[in-house]
Amino acid sequence: MKRMIIACLLALTLLIPVTAYADRSPARPILYTYYCQMGWGDRVQIGYADSNGDLWALTGYDSELEWPGGREKQIRYLEEHEFEKIGTLDHDDLFDLESLVAVVKIDEAPVLPGANDAGSESTYAIQYGRDGNAVPVLLGMSGDDVYENPDPSAQGLYLAARRLFPYVTCYDGSIGPVGFIPVSLSEFCGLGDLSGASVKAYYMDCEAGPKERELSSDEQKAILDEVMNSWVTGKVSAVDTTGGYTDYYFYHRDEELGHISIYSGRLYHSDGMYSIDLPAENSANKN
Repeated sequence: MKRMIIACLLALTLLIPVTAYADRSPARPILYTYYCQMGWGDRVQIGYADSNGDLWALTGYDSELEWPGGREKQIRYLEEHEFEKIGTLDHDDLFDLESLVAVVKIDEAPVLPGANDAGSESTYAIQYGRDGNAVPVLLGMSGDDVYENPDPSAQGLYLAARRLFPYVTCYDGSIGPVGFIPVSLSEFCGLGDLSGASVKAYYMDCEAGPKERELSSDEQKAILDEVMNSWVTGKVSAVDTTGGYTDYYFYHRDEELGHISIYSGRLYHSDGMYSIDLPAENSANKN
């Protein structure tokens, strides 16, 4: 199935192209996070993912590592110093990660004071301009400094960094990013009250086009129950797709109330894919 990144046209408009897929050598950093404790010691923890999907780690003391303060110097440090390889993303996970990096937006919200001598954690995505120069995008900070980029792609990348590099100290709540606040699927998609609605489903084949799925009354009720009790929990990809998803349309009599698209258990939205929490009996929507 052919797939493309939603952000390609946006990136061209912004003169920031997506990461090149044809040539992945040499690999370049695309996401990094670090923690520095300077109040009660000089502990440093660093993790980054590169454009090959490899994950790298380095921990130690600043007196030895000499981790720099400026972002340009930090990116150069990632490229020039020896790190320990701790894993590799599979193709789909890397594809999703790079799609978010390509579209994430710079936000000018102020950095606020947080704790006192807790140390500071910072996380960045790295885009690359036509000239090859790195464009770091701040995603979040926690600890002594607090910052959160509210862009859904930024929130997805910040969460990805926390999962990929759990050993890098970070803080939640009042001294760290809040993250994507779960919202009901109905509210997120503007569906309104679906009680008693009928459902039509169309599977979108990338070559043959839409094909209607026949739904029994029990299947329609099960789908409505899932939709009305499901929550959108965050953005996981900016990938677009030409098929492989199912459109569900909801009606009261002949009035259309709205529709949703589901792709491999994810909500396929206008700006990419979002994770959703479904009830235990979730077979009806997994297409």
